[in-house]
Amino acid sequence: MTVMEFEKGPNRYFKNDDAGKLIGEVTFEQINDDSVIVIEHTFVNPAYRHQGMAAQLVQKVIDQARAENKLINPVCSYAKSMFIKTPELKDLWYKHN
Repeated sequence: MTVMEFEKGPNRYFKNDDAGKLIGEVTFEQINDDSVIVIEHTFVNPAYRHQGMAAQLVQKVIDQARAENKLINPVCSYAKSMFIKTPELKDLWYKHN
């Protein structure tokens, strides 16, 4: 898998193609006095799927959460499936009742 470079915007990481068109992004918000990051949506343009972009986008949020000592609520179905399949993420998973 090729490691991709992403840009960071307000509450998102994203990648544009050379023409400036969005080809992938993950969006999130911070709640509970900014102690929890909610991953809301992951998008990859169909022409760029199956290259690991979605996983790398979610990983950027995971890295940010670890660096800032925050938990993650993966509302996005892709991010949630990643958390379910990856036991190493259990310590970051915010599960509210």
